[in-house]
Amino acid sequence: MEYQLNTVDFLQVGPTSPRTLKLLPSSSGRSTQRIVVGDNEGILHCFTVKRGNVTYSFKTLPGPKITALTLGGAIGTVRDKIFVASGNEVRGVTKKGKQFLCFDTNLTETVQGLVVDGNDLMVCGSFVYSHFVDCRDADYFLASDRINDIIALPRNKVASFTPVLACQDRVLRVLQSSQCLYEVEVPGPATTLALAYGDGGEEGDEILFGTSDGKIGCVAIGQISANIKWLLSSTKISSGIVCMVNYDILGDGAKDLIVGRDDGLLEIYSYVDGNCPILKYSHTCNESITSIQGGCVSNGNYREIIVATYSGWVFSLTTEPLDKFLGVDSTANSISREAKQKIQTLRTELDELLQKVSVEREKCQVDAQESGVLTSTVKMDINDKFSL
Repeated sequence: MEYQLNTVDFLQVGPTSPRTLKLLPSSSGRSTQRIVVGDNEGILHCFTVKRGNVTYSFKTLPGPKITALTLGGAIGTVRDKIFVASGNEVRGVTKKGKQFLCFDTNLTETVQGLVVDGNDLMVCGSFVYSHFVDCRDADYFLASDRINDIIALPRNKVASFTPVLACQDRVLRVLQSSQCLYEVEVPGPATTLALAYGDGGEEGDEILFGTSDGKIGCVAIGQISANIKWLLSSTKISSGIVCMVNYDILGDGAKDLIVGRDDGLLEIYSYVDGNCPILKYSHTCNESITSIQGGCVSNGNYREIIVATYSGWVFSLTTEPLDKFLGVDSTANSISREAKQKIQTLRTELDELLQKVSVEREKCQVDAQESGVLTSTVKMDINDKFSL
């Protein structure tokens, strides 16, 4: 089957950090999922999309920058609890927006990585990893180089608790308690980690890694050593890997590997008998991708890839035909009542924005004429990168 995906914009939030967007599991009686995204303004957004219209479930007040977001819950239950990290603090929020946890990790660094598995909470800053059980200190590890991401092998498949750190010095560090069990050398600085096939494979020990120079690989984590199963590298693409997710976008029963790069390139790879995956589809965004998730958001009958960019745009690559999404009858060349209402709403919003711009422009001109000099300080987030 071919990948025929259409782009649909949802909304724009504040600038986002890597891997700060998730999809809540569909609740009983609902076939669609809610989107949860945290931005650099400290706002946690939770909303649904129906017929192209965004409806907020809840939206928190601004605060410290949200640097990490994950879902959690009791082992064996639905993972529908939202956990966000800001500074050295971790907060837990229900799917209805009620805060049930506010935990100070006592780290001197900003939390960059966050994993919640049952009553286990794992956080990492730039160099420090900490493990808490029921919000009490359990393990601690100081890495010799910067930590870029953290992941833990699934507890339902692997007997021992095994966290893995992706470090800047081209090494994956496999931990046991507060010690480094062993190190796995990879062909580049690993920037992101993900479970292979979404669940770690048959044994639950397979991990995907993406590097800052564009390489993707799969490593099997053993008890005393690891084995790199395959490595995907391209001489044409060297942009860094920011996020990865496994999702069956075609609905054929075989999960695909979806990759987001820092130059705005989204790629879909197909697994072939456990060997090195093959590139099947690519889409170019206008800016860096920070998060990717797969699910059913707008319509329960069509699968989608939800993407968040650095500037805060949240959009979808959907398998739903665009004429159905917009309410257009391709045979009669007519527009449905819902589509007409949506167009009218957009026109009204555009007129209101034009009026606001006109008013603010007049205010600026008056202020400039009265004072002679108009100065203002604008805070702007910039995503920059320099590599030799």
